[in-house]
Amino acid sequence: MFEPKRLHPMTVLYDFVRSLKELIIPFIFLFIIGKNKIVIEGPLLSMLPQLLFLLFVLFMIASMVIKWLRFTYRVEDNELRIEQGLFVKKKRYIPFDRIQSLDLSESIIHRPLGLVKVKVETAGSSGNQAEAELTAIKKEDAETLQKIIADAKNKIPADITEKAEVRTEEDIIYKITPRQLLFLASTSGRAGVVISAFLAFIFQFEDFIPYDKLFNEMQELVKSGVVFISAVVFVALLIAWLLSVVIAFFKYNDFTVRKVKDELIITRGLLEKRTTTVPLHRIQALTITESPIRQPFGYASVSLESAGGSSTDLENSSMVLLPVVKRNKIASILEDYLTDYVFETHFKAAPSRAMRRYMLVKSIIALIIASILTGFFWPYGLFAAVLIPIAILWGYAQYKSAGWDISDSQLTMRYRNIEQHTMLMRKNRIQSMEKSVSWFQKRADLTAISASVKSGEASRQAEIAHLDELEALDIYDWYSHRDRATEIG
Repeated sequence: MFEPKRLHPMTVLYDFVRSLKELIIPFIFLFIIGKNKIVIEGPLLSMLPQLLFLLFVLFMIASMVIKWLRFTYRVEDNELRIEQGLFVKKKRYIPFDRIQSLDLSESIIHRPLGLVKVKVETAGSSGNQAEAELTAIKKEDAETLQKIIADAKNKIPADITEKAEVRTEEDIIYKITPRQLLFLASTSGRAGVVISAFLAFIFQFEDFIPYDKLFNEMQELVKSGVVFISAVVFVALLIAWLLSVVIAFFKYNDFTVRKVKDELIITRGLLEKRTTTVPLHRIQALTITESPIRQPFGYASVSLESAGGSSTDLENSSMVLLPVVKRNKIASILEDYLTDYVFETHFKAAPSRAMRRYMLVKSIIALIIASILTGFFWPYGLFAAVLIPIAILWGYAQYKSAGWDISDSQLTMRYRNIEQHTMLMRKNRIQSMEKSVSWFQKRADLTAISASVKSGEASRQAEIAHLDELEALDIYDWYSHRDRATEIG
């Protein structure tokens, strides 16, 4: 590790495959649609766009080969040293003390050759951008690099780690079962994401697809009857659901959480196997999420908010810790490992007078939407009236979910958007707390209170929209270290 090493030659292919998605649309335009749109006389000139495109691809491959040749990494003087560049040579030295974790992932390109991609996470990493990235190195080299950095932080001499293996305690906290994986995939709720992604892709070709003609033909199909349209919609939703099941199955396959020393190591994935390391001291809060589909079955998921780095889950700016688990089993799984958190809580509910506030706002919005739809699509718009009872039930569900609890140095807030969230926050991790009162709330002695913690480079917020004003003051005083009774006296 002390001599400069290059990445595996497969790096060139990997970078090329990653760049292909940016070339899909130009490729379709030049080789498929462009043949009919671009008219140039002469056999050679007619192929000019395609030739230019091929030259660009060859230039891109050549630049990737040069980039690979000029990229080296090594370990020296307790630093990870990376050098790259042709005309401008860049040197990046990352001290071990700054490295929070090395996150490993194996795609279908890496796995047959025993390679991994390594992301170097530091406290200064931002967004989804790691401090440094080793695109393809041998798995043994990555594990050796992890061991050298870990041992250096623990002040273990390098010569000892090379000659003898240091025994490391490892506990498996959670491993997803086939039954849990099937339930998770079936209730992932990603069908809407699949449909949105498909529509976004299709509308990139709006200049070439005759949408007007298709729309006119659809109008003729609509006249054929409601049953036919309902069947088409059902089939489309079924296909989207099946695709969402497949995506969730591949993503969370073999999901395992291990605790090694003071770190949580999360591995998951079938086609692309990912390994993420989270130091315990970076955990800012825990969030228990219960979706409307899973909650009736007693299932929930647990995510953690992590400060800094780029390893957060892009789905909701959090990292999934337990993707699916029985709600009443969470405490027994985590309490021995995350000892700073109290999982058994006794919630104080929102006052009964807050119920109409939750329900009234939702029902008014639903009434306005239903009125607009009825006006534009009479008489079929009358079906939109079903939104009003749905809104009332939604507001009631939000009221029933609202609650809070303080246990020594922990604040637990429970609230609902569509899903019910229970957020566990340590006082020293809460970045800010805000209390606000509207004119309507003031008349009912209600207030809204929110608390936020650091999550990645942004923040994650828990908010109870309508709470008794005195109880909100209790929470605010607990956080601000004020003694309200002394101040009043």
